[in-house]
Amino acid sequence: MMKRMKKLAVVVLAVAMMAFCMVGCGSVQKDVDTDWTLDKVNGQALADWAAANGVEMGNATMNMNVKDGKATVTNYTGTVSYDVDYKSNGFEVKQNGSILFSVTYNKDAQTLSYKFNMNGTDFDYELKKGTSEIGGASQGGEEGAAEGGEEAPAEGGEEGAADGAAEGGEEAAE
Repeated sequence: MMKRMKKLAVVVLAVAMMAFCMVGCGSVQKDVDTDWTLDKVNGQALADWAAANGVEMGNATMNMNVKDGKATVTNYTGTVSYDVDYKSNGFEVKQNGSILFSVTYNKDAQTLSYKFNMNGTDFDYELKKGTSEIGGASQGGEEGAAEGGEEAPAEGGEEGAADGAAEGGEEAAE
């Protein structure tokens, strides 16, 4: 009888943990399924980073739309879509079943962050809710984002994320 109760307790605990995970992942999906725009690169405001690296702001700008298990990344080189696997603290971005990078959601700050390596250089990206005009002025996000005049190389900025996927077999759309 005691063994049966222990087994029942283990089963109940396992079911409770699965339910908790499902609720937690669903909550993250509800929070992250929206439009996002690149706000910071390596801790610097996008406009400052672009100016410091001699990149035109329009080339540094990147938008990401997350919705229903897909992430669509748009930058000056085009648009690429990825699969998304939601986790309790964000999601994984996948291409052809392989994880490209993991994205962390900060509920308090309302930001997404991830690291991306392009051509041997690591970049830390932080995105905020909203969108920015690709190749032009800021929209929906923060003001002045396009005012840096310069941008990050396609390889490190947002474009790196889209280009990285495009190089892996995804087609860039216009």
